[in-house]
Amino acid sequence: MFKLRHHFLPVLILLFFTACSSTRKITYFNDIVRQSGEDTVHGVPQLTIQPGDILQITITTIDKDVSMMFNPVASYAAAQPGSSIEQGYLVDYDGNIELPVAGKIHVKGMTTSAINATVAKELDKTIRNAYVSTRLVNFRVSVLGDVAKPGSYKISSERASILDALSLAGDMNVTARRNDIMIIREINGAKHYTSLDLNDSKSLSSPYYYLRNNDVVYVKPGPNRQFNNSKIIQLLPAIIGGLSMITTLIIVTK
Repeated sequence: MFKLRHHFLPVLILLFFTACSSTRKITYFNDIVRQSGEDTVHGVPQLTIQPGDILQITITTIDKDVSMMFNPVASYAAAQPGSSIEQGYLVDYDGNIELPVAGKIHVKGMTTSAINATVAKELDKTIRNAYVSTRLVNFRVSVLGDVAKPGSYKISSERASILDALSLAGDMNVTARRNDIMIIREINGAKHYTSLDLNDSKSLSSPYYYLRNNDVVYVKPGPNRQFNNSKIIQLLPAIIGGLSMITTLIIVTK
């Protein structure tokens, strides 16, 4: 009985540390130490408009007829797969939009609030007290790789982080490599690539942590993906509990 107990103890210890190691690998930002107080991430970027974006610009004035001139049907409509037709003003290759009365306005690199102010200023030359509201309507990101639901997802707000995108995709699978998430982004017509380690809280300060329109998030599969060891990891607590009970019985009945 004594020898049997000594056979079980190393196995129990090995499984315990394997479970702890697996938990650390699937936990986001596991370097953050729980403490009182808060850590603040500064410099959260604002969404800026780029060529190819579609803007819904609503212009309201005290004259309903003038308002109808701007808002009945937008100047561009693009059908997105699996969604309704999106209407708005297309930002052309040079970064411009064409508005009634105001004419051509350069919006590339501007925030929606800056566009509101610029359009209102142009309209003020002919239309007094116009209220302008701008919204990006074709904000989409693609999430591919080792996630529950790969696909293209529409973002309803102006700010979306990589965690928001992963949430839409049903989160990463247990077998995914959380320390090597690839972000593909187009900047001025060129493709840029970077990698984020979601086990490291420093990723929260990366300029790629908050996504832009048409970003691609690629989650690389881990080395054990082919074995689909997620079920084994899920069963580890039960296995450890069972072996612990057996070991206790051996010690008690010695």
